[in-house]
Amino acid sequence: MNSVIEVEDLQVRKDDSTICHVPELKVEPAERVVIVGDNGTGKTTLLRVLAGLEKEFSGRCAVNVSTRERVFVHQSPLLFRGNVLFNASYGLAAQGIPKSAREATAREWLARLGIDHLADRRAGKLSGGEQRRVALARALALQPVVVLLDEPFAELDEAGIDIVGRAIASLRESTVLISSPVPLPGELSGREVRVGG
Repeated sequence: MNSVIEVEDLQVRKDDSTICHVPELKVEPAERVVIVGDNGTGKTTLLRVLAGLEKEFSGRCAVNVSTRERVFVHQSPLLFRGNVLFNASYGLAAQGIPKSAREATAREWLARLGIDHLADRRAGKLSGGEQRRVALARALALQPVVVLLDEPFAELDEAGIDIVGRAIASLRESTVLISSPVPLPGELSGREVRVGG
């Protein structure tokens, strides 16, 4: 079976400076890859390229699934007006999934991420860590083939890191996640790829 992601000599330049350079990266079906590196080494830019959001680059980047089959959860996710359940089910609504089915799927992911008790709370009243978990629920409810996560543990307390870590560890999808140089939850072992330095 072909790799899900294949990158060779990827470079992104802005204002005559290279902001991301990845000599090689391959991600196999159902593999978890952890991107590590110091601040400013292009980790988020790499995810943006893989998500199809950053189109100006040189080298080769092949993501062998459609853009609808990949999700990118940014470290500062955008939530819509409305409550948590509305936000978590938004992507499924955009796909035309009937309301009862999309809400059931959204509630399942909210529960897996430990925030089902917030389903009726307004999105604007959430903490940063809660917002991050709602955005993750919204993304994973879509059952993507490729999951791209930018600092998924930022702004989470120890209990939140444990819950989110277990949810991510349970994924069978190909997952690429960015981690600062800090220890990840033990169950999130994966192949590490260093960017920069």
